[in-house]
Amino acid sequence: MNSNLKTGAKVKNPTKRIGRNAETAKADLIASARTEFAKNGFALAGIEAIAESTGLNKKMIYHYFGSKEGLYIAVLEDVYVGIRNMEKNLDLRHLAPLDAIQKLVEATWEYYLNNPEFLALVNQENLLRAQYLKKSGIVKRRTSTLLKAVKEVLDRGVKEGSIRPGIDPMQLNHSIAGLGFYYLNNRFTNTELYSFDHMTPAALEARRAFIVDIMMRFVSLPKQQGTSKD
Repeated sequence: MNSNLKTGAKVKNPTKRIGRNAETAKADLIASARTEFAKNGFALAGIEAIAESTGLNKKMIYHYFGSKEGLYIAVLEDVYVGIRNMEKNLDLRHLAPLDAIQKLVEATWEYYLNNPEFLALVNQENLLRAQYLKKSGIVKRRTSTLLKAVKEVLDRGVKEGSIRPGIDPMQLNHSIAGLGFYYLNNRFTNTELYSFDHMTPAALEARRAFIVDIMMRFVSLPKQQGTSKD
């Protein structure tokens, strides 16, 4: 079973329910498959194990998703739409520009910390060179919506004089994601290399604060220094 990175709490398997409707059954299969694919990758993940953990016949996987590949694509869509929904719910357009950026930075870090399966699935799909993600249209559309929202925040900040001009929304999003993703994704190797436990509460809080500080310094328009008169 997978665990929450921050607490070590185990993620429960879907409840084995009798008389489920189609949407509930599909949701349970996706939840089970998310854990199985994150743990074993696409090639080694077992259809039987996914079905068994939900109390459903494996034939239902083919009925709802067509194939193992179809189920895997549904899982990718589920995890990517999950983070896009989180970002949408931040309602950035109703926040002051700098507050919006800080909230996005903090929420992204928390999402990664609380969703280790997302990190694992993104890693695996990168190893596959986005072979299956290419077959999904919804993920691209939702990411485009995110970039538009970030651009709107940046434009407002430039207009009011709180954010420096010329920041590319995509590059900003890459930086926000990368500063958290790298740290958590490489927690085992870096703990060994630096002889420092990267996952203690104190270490995680220090990393969160560092990411917020560096990103806010990057986007903020420096205040003009007063000039002294001779």
